[in-house]
Amino acid sequence: MIHVAQITLETKGPRLLFLRKEDPVRFTWYEDLVQEEKETEVFSTTALEAIRLAYLYWKNYSFKTLNCGFRYTLPERDEHGNNALFHQMIASYSSMNGIYFDEDLGHNCFVNFASDEAKNLWKNLQSQKRL
Repeated sequence: MIHVAQITLETKGPRLLFLRKEDPVRFTWYEDLVQEEKETEVFSTTALEAIRLAYLYWKNYSFKTLNCGFRYTLPERDEHGNNALFHQMIASYSSMNGIYFDEDLGHNCFVNFASDEAKNLWKNLQSQKRL
């Protein structure tokens, strides 16, 4: 799982969306339907493009990504950090000292300031073996 977002459907209320990497060049959004996931029409060749397309596709449904904190690169730690993706938060919070190697960036990184909502979702998905 790469990232998580939420939409609000008029008749069904809030729904979670999961961005999954199906192969090296296909990132697809799935709608969470209580213990199962339904593939959506939104996909792309990169995670960032899939997120951008999701904002456009669900713009009338209050699409918002989960606050997974800020990712900082090491050793040249940037002052402000970048928004972290869900899988980056998991990698950082799963390591003993918070530092993990990000293969996409080619640097050691750490994530800080993830929301309680993101951390609780991680624990719930982990207990359900859905990661």
